[in-house]
Amino acid sequence: MPIIQRPYVPPEDKPPQEESYVNPGDVPALNVNTAPAPAAAPAEVPSLLDPITFYSDSFHIFSSLYSAVLFFGEQVEEREPILRARIKVSPQMMKAIAVLSAKHVREYEDAVGPITLPEQVYAAWEIDTDGHAH
Repeated sequence: MPIIQRPYVPPEDKPPQEESYVNPGDVPALNVNTAPAPAAAPAEVPSLLDPITFYSDSFHIFSSLYSAVLFFGEQVEEREPILRARIKVSPQMMKAIAVLSAKHVREYEDAVGPITLPEQVYAAWEIDTDGHAH
């Protein structure tokens, strides 16, 4: 069975609405009268402020003049990717991410060897193998 890479594309390729964003640091209100006691010592209970870790093998960017939204998804057999994270950044932060990512890829390839991507990836993102848009 051939490997098919489909980038996550939000429905109709529209940016998400602001009200759909959740700030990881926001703590939901708890009713202290009905909240269950923690089952473990506080050091063992995951904090709502802990970073979220997930696997992503699908990626899409929606950008505008003043912001960009990075979509990270996970491929599922025979289905569209599942959206795992949506991160809104400034154009300056998007550039910083690109520069730092390129540095790490270069260092990895220097240490381990070249990373090759299937032609399907370039075709899906409508870029040539040098990274330029068609």
